[in-house]
Amino acid sequence: KMLDILKLVAVSAALVYLNTKAKSRVAKTNYWTMNTGLGLLLFAAILDFTDGIRALDQVAVVGQRAAHHDLLEDQLGDIPGFALFALGALREIMRRDEKPAAT
Repeated sequence: KMLDILKLVAVSAALVYLNTKAKSRVAKTNYWTMNTGLGLLLFAAILDFTDGIRALDQVAVVGQRAAHHDLLEDQLGDIPGFALFALGALREIMRRDEKPAAT
């Protein structure tokens, strides 16, 4: 339960930081790639956090007993979210490491 809260807070903080402080310093394509990845990770973190709330078990998507819960959390949230965020971050690192060619 504590790790779920930590994941939710960390992903939320990263999303807020990207959209406030880092937006002007990141290339537009990389910004949208990382933003989409963090959004998917936030979606998965919310689903993960709601696993511990028994009152939500009756809700179709959020409830832990829902048939599609694990599919949404892992296959739609965590895996593509991490992949998109990592892709955007690596592309931004490579963009910053490029040095102008000496003539």
